[in-house]
Amino acid sequence: MDVQSWIRKLVVDGKGASAIRRAYNLLASMMRDAVDEDIIAVSPCRRIDLPAEAVKPPQWFTLTQAQVVLDRLSQPWQAMALLGFYTGMRWGELAGLHGHRIDWLRSRLFVVEVNANSGIKEYPKSSKSRREIPIPEHVLDALARHMHGRDPDGVVFTTVTKGRAGRLLDDGNWRRQTWWPAVDGAKYVDAAGKRRAVPHYPPHAMRHTCASWLVQQGVSLYEVQHLLGHESYQTTQRYAHLAPDSHQAVLGAWTRLDSQLIVPMDAVAEAKPTLAAISQ
Repeated sequence: MDVQSWIRKLVVDGKGASAIRRAYNLLASMMRDAVDEDIIAVSPCRRIDLPAEAVKPPQWFTLTQAQVVLDRLSQPWQAMALLGFYTGMRWGELAGLHGHRIDWLRSRLFVVEVNANSGIKEYPKSSKSRREIPIPEHVLDALARHMHGRDPDGVVFTTVTKGRAGRLLDDGNWRRQTWWPAVDGAKYVDAAGKRRAVPHYPPHAMRHTCASWLVQQGVSLYEVQHLLGHESYQTTQRYAHLAPDSHQAVLGAWTRLDSQLIVPMDAVAEAKPTLAAISQ
């Protein structure tokens, strides 16, 4: 009862659902450890009602928007972003990629290490984050140009600032100094011919963009799940609405009805003055 009351108080205080879940998961983990160490007999974190998290649609760039952002980046960040858009790798995976993980002959790379800002660490061998990713030929060519003259086995993307070159990238610094300056000033021309600002999306949007483009091209969610290294299929289902045939079954069902509901044309004509009045 105490735990449930605590959760309700967090809700009343206006805490977000994701923050509440993180706090609860930490408490539940501590209670499990306490049970394992015989400090308490039973965990109080049982059958607790948690607030539902709203599923946010993934933020992804169109091809035109992505190209504008790419054009505003300097090397070697163009190669890094290109790899991000075409592989869906997490930023830490891009920043932790080693040259010896690239199979140049088979156009593949192996995601094993991740830059966790505290240093490079390997994913557990049982983790789905460990995976093999195919690389398009033009992306592999860009990688080869970037790797020319570099340690073929070392970290692929490192700092380039004079006097500090060759160090592991820091997520926060990379966003402030590289990503946001490119995104914030980027403009593109939409389908109507209007010049617009590129959406203010973080680097993680490269991962969403990769998945979104693939799903729109008919790649199955199962394949996308393995490409991105999602532990849960439910995570990948966020992109299901982008599939080219996602609504065909519904639309097809409506057309197969014996008859359709209709609005008589005279009723539509009578309604026009009313609609005009409403619009005013």
